[in-house]
Amino acid sequence: MGLEDDLKARTSALISQQMANWVVEIQRAIQGHQASLMRALDELGETVARYDEKVDEQAIGAAMAEVVAAQPPSAPTADYSGLRASIAAVEKGANLSEVLTHLVDEVTKHVERAAMFIVKNNAAVGWYARGFAHNEAIKSVTVPLTADTVFRLVHASRHSTRGHSSHSPGTAQSLARLGGDPQGVLAIPLILRDKVAAVLYCDTSQEEVTAATADLVEILVVFAGKVIDVLSAAPRPAPGGTHPGLRPPGSTITAAETQLPMGTGTIRPQPAPVFKPATAPPARVPTLLPTPPPTPAPTPAPTPAPVAAPAPPPAAPARTIAPEDQKAHDDAKRFARLVVSEIKLYNEAKVTEGRKTKDIYERLKEDIERGRQMYHDRVSAAVREASDYFQDELVRILAGGDPGALGPT
Repeated sequence: MGLEDDLKARTSALISQQMANWVVEIQRAIQGHQASLMRALDELGETVARYDEKVDEQAIGAAMAEVVAAQPPSAPTADYSGLRASIAAVEKGANLSEVLTHLVDEVTKHVERAAMFIVKNNAAVGWYARGFAHNEAIKSVTVPLTADTVFRLVHASRHSTRGHSSHSPGTAQSLARLGGDPQGVLAIPLILRDKVAAVLYCDTSQEEVTAATADLVEILVVFAGKVIDVLSAAPRPAPGGTHPGLRPPGSTITAAETQLPMGTGTIRPQPAPVFKPATAPPARVPTLLPTPPPTPAPTPAPTPAPVAAPAPPPAAPARTIAPEDQKAHDDAKRFARLVVSEIKLYNEAKVTEGRKTKDIYERLKEDIERGRQMYHDRVSAAVREASDYFQDELVRILAGGDPGALGPT
């Protein structure tokens, strides 16, 4: 080998060795940075998770009470004692379904008829109604949000609207199967996590729902939304994010739905006043058997000697929860109840059929597993290992207390 070749070989070997050393150093530096980044992300995640515990329910309730108390007592037809009673009734709801049911029940104390429509798959789906001749008919009513109705107007503008039914023929046609001859109409959006999750529809045989009544009902709707927010106790996502509370599992909201112009779907004016957004509320619903004939008294048989009953097996000791852990367990129960209630809310027909055929899990597997993942992400491992509250709520709410109704899982 010549001198030139020897120099090339030695130089190449030295450069290769140095580059190998550099690669090792760079890899070590990258690993160090990765470890630091993971620690920082873990710390940030723990900080964000602790925000759940900072929701001050008493402060929220006190602020709402101050706003309500600050209203002028001379407002026409306003009955604040009734409003306070309605607020107290709505606040008793322990989960999403109960809050909405109480809301509709209380609203019908102030208007003649009321129905809750859930926003699902770009449509307003009838869920619960009071005051109608056949309340159960509401479950067969689905109004597309593309149709020219008050539901489209409210969903697009995110504001309540009231007026006369003659100004919205599409609304009257969509709700014709509910019967009656409504004149005044009121529709209010229920906004949760920055999304229109439901629409409360009210009507009356009078020419219009009065402004004072509309304000009262709108306050109840806003308060119900706050109660649901407190029940979920989850951090508010950025605008445009998916709402984890009332929004149906698996559904999405397109940009077109959230950015419809204010004028889209506006009800055409007639000689009577046009539908208009109501004033926004302060920011703050024995079978008788025949008697058998007398029979001769039987001859008494000899009394057998008493036999000692076997001693019952010892009861398993009840699991106790340390006082400092009780809040975490209560929060886990509440969150599990809210998630499972939402699954039932949007799948009542499947739940009913699943109980009969004992295959609820198979029918709702995707929603159940999505909810289980939300529960797993939200609840600490220590609480999950102690009790499976999510499974308990599946049996109680979906299966009606019958574990067999869930079917194989």
